[in-house]
Amino acid sequence: MIVWCSYLLADWVADFCLGQLSNSMDDSSSSSNVIIAFWAPFLILHLGGPDTITAYSMEDNELWARHFLGLGYELIVAFYVFIRSLPNTRLLTPTLLIFIVAVIKYIERSYSLYKASTEGFLKSISSFEREVPTNDLNDLNHAFWLYSVCKPFFINAVPSSEVYVKFKDHVFNMSAEEVLKTTTMELSYAYDELYTKAVVNHSKNGYILRLFCSICILLSFLFFFIDSKDGFDKLDVVITYFLLAASLCLDALATIMLVFSNWMVVSLLNVKRLSKWSMLLANHIVKIKKAWHKKMYRSLEMPQLSLLNSCLKNYTINEAPRQRMMNWIAEKLGLVQKIKLRLRWRKDFETYTLWALQPAQTSQGLMNIIASYAERCLPLLLEDFNKPVGFSFLQQKIAWAFPTFFELLEGLSLDQQILIWHMTTEFCIHWPESLHPIHHHQIEIEVDESRSRGIMKNSPEMEACKYLSNYMMHMVLMRPNMMFTMRGRSPMVFWDAFDDMVQFIYRNVDVHHLLLPNAKVKVCREIMTTPIEWTNEQSLFVTARALAHLMLTIGDEERWHVLTMIWVELLMKGANSSRADVHVKQLSKGGELLTSIWLFNKHAGIDDVFFTQEYMMGDKLEIVKQLLLKIEHHLQEHNQI
Repeated sequence: MIVWCSYLLADWVADFCLGQLSNSMDDSSSSSNVIIAFWAPFLILHLGGPDTITAYSMEDNELWARHFLGLGYELIVAFYVFIRSLPNTRLLTPTLLIFIVAVIKYIERSYSLYKASTEGFLKSISSFEREVPTNDLNDLNHAFWLYSVCKPFFINAVPSSEVYVKFKDHVFNMSAEEVLKTTTMELSYAYDELYTKAVVNHSKNGYILRLFCSICILLSFLFFFIDSKDGFDKLDVVITYFLLAASLCLDALATIMLVFSNWMVVSLLNVKRLSKWSMLLANHIVKIKKAWHKKMYRSLEMPQLSLLNSCLKNYTINEAPRQRMMNWIAEKLGLVQKIKLRLRWRKDFETYTLWALQPAQTSQGLMNIIASYAERCLPLLLEDFNKPVGFSFLQQKIAWAFPTFFELLEGLSLDQQILIWHMTTEFCIHWPESLHPIHHHQIEIEVDESRSRGIMKNSPEMEACKYLSNYMMHMVLMRPNMMFTMRGRSPMVFWDAFDDMVQFIYRNVDVHHLLLPNAKVKVCREIMTTPIEWTNEQSLFVTARALAHLMLTIGDEERWHVLTMIWVELLMKGANSSRADVHVKQLSKGGELLTSIWLFNKHAGIDDVFFTQEYMMGDKLEIVKQLLLKIEHHLQEHNQI
């Protein structure tokens, strides 16, 4: 919000300040007029903006012409202020130097906006000709070549056939882990090209202009420093020194960032003359970057949303004034989202709150798990992308449940699959390992307190399932535009399941039990052991319960292997169902895991958009009954009941 407001107010503040400077000047050629005229170009320099941001959104890039025309107005006003200070030429040289730098910076920003616009981006694609990098100094040059080939994907286009053949051959020789790591770097290059001055700065002319501007700012500071301050107001002198010092510091910081950027390394590695020296310099830059940043590349965002957590939060006793105040603050900070929902079992509208969990960051371990399972998913996805999720992997573990299991998942939309597997994963995570739910009528189940409190050490696959499940649930509900699956009906699918679970908790769980540390375990126990009421209205909820029963017949280690495979496959299908422009816009808000997987799919050759018809969930109830009967029969055969 702060960045957005600052971006929008920048032009207005500059115009306002230029107007105030003009009004504060008198008709004489006094020293105060001279120093005010010296301040005017600093405002244009400010409008040139920092190198790290030129646009806040993609729409800003398309308005590059209007931005460039704005320069004319700013120059006219600044030049008018300068003319009114004449014939006093006391600070003429430093003023002209800052004027030159300001105009260059402003033109750089306008040109960067043009290069990132649709027209400029297309021209940069058509002019691309580059050989496959052969040096193995680091991954930066390699990733930049792959990004240069993949640029058409960002505008829903396809690379030229000749270049694309080389690209495919090159990618097929890489492991999934290497490709996934490379996509993160490619997205970094894409962000720099679309939202910063990187393309303009990292060119031959850009380097020359950077050196020229730095020299001009330094000379302007020196000229003002050696000039006599007689006749100047002391406060005006202090303000001027502050403006010059700030400009020097910002320029020095920008130069350091320029030298130690990935683009500089790529530029040095592709210098044909003095290649030995440029490669040596690039090597030293990479070493310094690694010493300064232990982690060379930033983590990707994984927002979290748990259906079970939101249901429990809504039924926790929260009538105390302090709790109501904390809820209000959380809502204003955007940590929660309140909704009004007309439940089927109540006549009035009920207000509920979606409680977002602590946002997660992708770790190296999680990315390795995703890459490992994605590599195993790829052959099956390339063979038949529309197979039901988990069909190929579960058939090896529970052949006795087929074809009923296949019929249960056949034809479900991606939204429905994500929601069902999200609830299934929640039930499996919070279910005690010692007993299958079907035993509830024979033995009292002992809840493992350490498991419910998170003390027990979970397997990496279990942790991956939890994070991916909550992440995909967040994407379906909070960002349905990033997964074009049911044409805007994702929230409706969620609210139906939310209604079912809230209704179940309301009827079967004592509200005071929800305050206990092991509340999730107790609720899951009730959900899994309470006899199912066979109504068409609860089929999503019932289907998830049936799948959880089914998954609990598999060994603990194998269960999480299968669920991880399912979630990685869902992640890949969700990414493949999204549009390129959505991911391009998302880059301005930070790295997103789904965007990285989308680009991974493009590298792997999964290009077909995934759509399935929506089934009426009521049609699945008879299949659920058959599946539960098969589970009970299977357990009886193995003497588990």
